[in-house]
Amino acid sequence: MIELSALTIESVFGCVPACAADNLAILSDLVGRAKAESIVQATGFATRRVAAEGQGVFDLALPAARRALAGVKPSEVGGVVAVTFSHPDRFPALAIRLQHALGLPQDVAAFDLGLACSGYPYGLLAAGQLAAATGKKVLLVDGDAQSAHVDASDPNTLAVMGDAATATLVSATGGPARFAFLTDGAGADVLRCGADGKIRMDGFGVFRFVAGPVTEFLRAFLAETGMPDLFAPHQANMYMVRQLAKSLGLSDRLLTSGERYANPGSCSVPLTLASSYGRAGARPSRVGRAPARPSRALLAGFGAGLSAAAASVEISPTCERGVVEL
Repeated sequence: MIELSALTIESVFGCVPACAADNLAILSDLVGRAKAESIVQATGFATRRVAAEGQGVFDLALPAARRALAGVKPSEVGGVVAVTFSHPDRFPALAIRLQHALGLPQDVAAFDLGLACSGYPYGLLAAGQLAAATGKKVLLVDGDAQSAHVDASDPNTLAVMGDAATATLVSATGGPARFAFLTDGAGADVLRCGADGKIRMDGFGVFRFVAGPVTEFLRAFLAETGMPDLFAPHQANMYMVRQLAKSLGLSDRLLTSGERYANPGSCSVPLTLASSYGRAGARPSRVGRAPARPSRALLAGFGAGLSAAAASVEISPTCERGVVEL
């Protein structure tokens, strides 16, 4: 386990494409109505957000980043960290493009982390370390345009993978943050995006990984960190997410966003925080505020790798949140 002495999420915003694809209609044309209904019921994803032609992860990340930095002076920002696997340019990094577009100082550190499902806690750790080292706020961007990497003839990925980007502003303040990681490269073929740029997934392989190793990994993490106020897991599949929460005794603390945005990759964790979907199926709010005291959140990503990552962090009581459409 890795511990940072202080880390707070000060704001978190998401940006999603305006296009909401109807999974039932699209899958019915591909596999027939009956099979399509079973897929939608199994995943819990009736719709997913799909980027428009020419709309990439940079286009989605920029509005979210601008919202997250509202009211913050450029001189107060010490770095930009971006988690993505779908930025189309091998270089320059997405984080570097954002530094320029946001008008941030040239002395900021800016770099990308090439990760998928488990990427958000990794990004939080890197951003938190950078915030501690610089004494400034750090912008963490997480997002992917996955629809460009989906095989349109494969219902297993077509029904699941959406597009979105998020921006989280962190500072080295508040209470401690703890991180833990689980890596099993032997399962690389269970979920991968190969040289042809297409995502291929063994859905049952992912489910076995989450139901077994990931559940035990998070159970051990909770034994060390204690019960959180909120649980925001990667929105891999709504049935999977709810079963995971039930196994961990966190059903009453579970936050979800997959009902609205499906699985947009690792950014599903901060998108869930940003959309404020709430417990017990509460309606999402466009912009919300955290409770009057800091909330301790368990954030978990899992999937491609095979890998999993967990973070126990504080969310500021004045945290600004929201989701914009583009």
